[in-house]
Amino acid sequence: MSANDSQKNPERVAAGLRGTLHNDNVSEEAKDRASDRLRELGGDFENKTSRASAGTGDAHLNQKLGGYKATLHNDNVGEDAKAHAREVLDEHNAGEEPLPQSRN
Repeated sequence: MSANDSQKNPERVAAGLRGTLHNDNVSEEAKDRASDRLRELGGDFENKTSRASAGTGDAHLNQKLGGYKATLHNDNVGEDAKAHAREVLDEHNAGEEPLPQSRN
């Protein structure tokens, strides 16, 4: 462990290590090191999910619906895509009002 590690947020370090484990572009050796490092951090960090993915999934749904709303306002998007975006938003009763903000 380097001297700089004491200044880092352990939750963010663990999140980065978990990201390494799920990245297809990372070597097996790097994944092994990340896995070892997560074990060193302890069980509190090893199996933890990010706050955005934990719970009911509302944050992810809000992000998707926000993308559909952005589609409606993008001049570079075709009318077929805009029609699909309107359909999805209507299915979720998410008109032009802002989506609720997720709490992190």
